[in-house]
Amino acid sequence: MMHEAFFSLVRAGLWGTPAETALFSGLTSAHWQELYRLAYTQSLQAIVFDGVNTLPAELRPPRPLYLQWAAQTLLTEQANDRLNRMVVRLNSLYTAAGLHPVLLKGQGMAACYREPRHRQCGDIDIYLGKDGQPQANRLLLQAGACEAGEESDKHASYELDGVHIENHRLVNRTNNPLANRRFARLVRAWYPQEAEQRIGMPTPPPTFNALYIFLHAFEHFLSGGIGLRQLCDWCCLLRTRHADIDAARLVSDLHRLGLLRAARAFGHVAVCHLGLPPQYLPFDTAGCRRLGEELVEEIFATGNFGKHDRRVSPRPAGYWRGKWHTFCRATRRVARLYGYAPAEACFHPVTLVKRSAAGQWNLLKKRLRP
Repeated sequence: MMHEAFFSLVRAGLWGTPAETALFSGLTSAHWQELYRLAYTQSLQAIVFDGVNTLPAELRPPRPLYLQWAAQTLLTEQANDRLNRMVVRLNSLYTAAGLHPVLLKGQGMAACYREPRHRQCGDIDIYLGKDGQPQANRLLLQAGACEAGEESDKHASYELDGVHIENHRLVNRTNNPLANRRFARLVRAWYPQEAEQRIGMPTPPPTFNALYIFLHAFEHFLSGGIGLRQLCDWCCLLRTRHADIDAARLVSDLHRLGLLRAARAFGHVAVCHLGLPPQYLPFDTAGCRRLGEELVEEIFATGNFGKHDRRVSPRPAGYWRGKWHTFCRATRRVARLYGYAPAEACFHPVTLVKRSAAGQWNLLKKRLRP
């Protein structure tokens, strides 16, 4: 019952349609606390609050929780405003140096929402290419940023005025080496000349973006878990940019990357639970109900990026013990989720080892610098 009520609020918040009042009659304070907890673990607090506000006053949560929810929504709006200002600042910083920054995910996705400031935001991811990233890293440090976390072969992380920023040398990668080469070719086909200037920084073209946003969500789903926010991003992009997305090209790219079955399972959730009209999907979801419903169970079990998965034992202390724990957990998980994208699942343990080795190599290079 709680999941049905929760999905009703999410749909209402996403699309501006009223929540189904019959699901909220007789809810207790404990029920509302559970709905608030679900909104938190799925990183959808402000979106769900929009859904709450479509209910008649007598069916809304108790006043103390309602006010807490309203305050959290205000914080989400302020966080989005802060990131929007930083996006404009970084775009000016990078373009003045002759770089070609492209905003990935984040505030670019927020622009596709009915209420852009109500998307739960996190960090700022910027693609600059292999040649541009080192210069962008230096520019950030000169602007007063400090390093934040390990540098990987994919991106380098920084903190500037309280905002986490990741400069990407790669947009993303797949576990399957053949698919990875194909994905890299797709990036080269549009970067930087076909990037769109719709917000404070250029974003990827819509057809590629629809592929990338799904790939990013699936990557996290396979490795540790995702929240509904990632699917909401995809839904809002597919609906808002439907006329600009080449559906045949998107389906072809998903198929060539070995991700079409997984995308159809995500599509089942988008249509049957999040209320995306089926005409906005570039494919049908027939035969994917079982995988789609398993996906829903996983989403509620893991929460956003797997941070709320109670099935997983805590990561042990110590760098190498922690790495081994992560590797074992991921291997067990991909074995269980093999059916979504077999090639991606098979190569995932190899990717983990390569990323760990790359991280160690980067640390060693830093220590050897004069």
